[in-house]
Amino acid sequence: MLVVGGGLAGAVAALAARARGATVLLVRRSPGATALFGGAFGVAPDLDALPGDPLLGRRSPLESARRLAARRPSHPYAVLGVHDLDEALGFAGAQLSVLVEPADGRPRFLAHVSGGLAECGLCLHSQAAGDLRRVRGLAVVVGFSGHLGFDARLVAAGVGRLTSAGGPRSAAVEASFFTGPGDGALRPFDLARALEAPGAAEALGAAIRGVLPRGASVALLAPVLGINPAARVHARVEAAAGLPVAEVVSDPPSVPGLRLDATLLARLAGAGVEVLDGEVAAGGGPGRPVIVAGETVEAGAWVVATGRFIGGGLVRRDRMAEPLFGLPVIASETGAAGLTLAGRSPVSLTFRERTAAQPLLAAGVAVDPACRPLDEAGEPVHARLFVAGALIGGHEHAADQTGLGVAILSGWLAGRGAAGEAT
Repeated sequence: MLVVGGGLAGAVAALAARARGATVLLVRRSPGATALFGGAFGVAPDLDALPGDPLLGRRSPLESARRLAARRPSHPYAVLGVHDLDEALGFAGAQLSVLVEPADGRPRFLAHVSGGLAECGLCLHSQAAGDLRRVRGLAVVVGFSGHLGFDARLVAAGVGRLTSAGGPRSAAVEASFFTGPGDGALRPFDLARALEAPGAAEALGAAIRGVLPRGASVALLAPVLGINPAARVHARVEAAAGLPVAEVVSDPPSVPGLRLDATLLARLAGAGVEVLDGEVAAGGGPGRPVIVAGETVEAGAWVVATGRFIGGGLVRRDRMAEPLFGLPVIASETGAAGLTLAGRSPVSLTFRERTAAQPLLAAGVAVDPACRPLDEAGEPVHARLFVAGALIGGHEHAADQTGLGVAILSGWLAGRGAAGEAT
């Protein structure tokens, strides 16, 4: 079978198909939106929770997904069903166990570099100790002297706002690290690479240990603890610091995203998935030959996980279009037929009110419960063609914080379905 797209959805689809014994070729032209991932795997937030509600009382990601599906019938959780979500999350966590902390059925609450809060179902090992629902005592946000890309006081203030909801107390300190000429202008990528060098992570841990106030229970750091998981930067910093250490959630450009991409590639190789860098030409399909990176490939089943706008899964020609198969694109709003909206200008599909539904950002392909794309009559386009990830319409995957949950669920379903259909 052929998987088009190398982000989280495509990788999960490929791994799920391999787990069922399929021979899998995955084609990717770039990491796509996965490399923008900040570390928190959003599954479904508790939409009924108020900002001051106790963290311990928040609903589980699975219960929140069920409620969201009941309220939004066009959301992928409603279309695909959430009965398999727990198994899909468990599969993804097991496949990426070198990097990802397993789900425990409860939401995790992580500090964000912006001073906000990220609610998630899965997170990286390097972030788990920073779950504000579980931290007791004093959470110390550690900045690096001379480094301008992380505001420890802003993050500490955001953590402190959660104290009344059961979160920890907070404080901000600075460690004398990365203070050489020009270090303040280093990009997160450069800082992450620098910490992979022998002795660097240990030196950072020692610097952190030297500035921690009495009573500190966890140190929260900028999300720059290495790109290559094999470098074990987080574990080395933590050992030298002498207490739990956790990265906060990143904004793009994202070191955790690059770390996830490196982990996905390593896991795909370990599972026996062949990965090609390049593009897939239009005109192919299940059982039909297609040119892939200069080679002719024929696969009995396809999974298309090309993303939305960043990954190139949707393009703008005279109207919004899916370029590989010309699949119908739905951009729906209340009281209007979705297919007709795809031809309108992007400006007419967005609204000034930030919290309003944005049809442009929910645009995508309609699917059936098996992740097969639908034509304009609502019928599957092909029995052996599947779609996964952000290309599926009906959800604003960043705004509603379900993007990676949908990627995992749809990738798992599509991969298993394609493995059964591949010939």
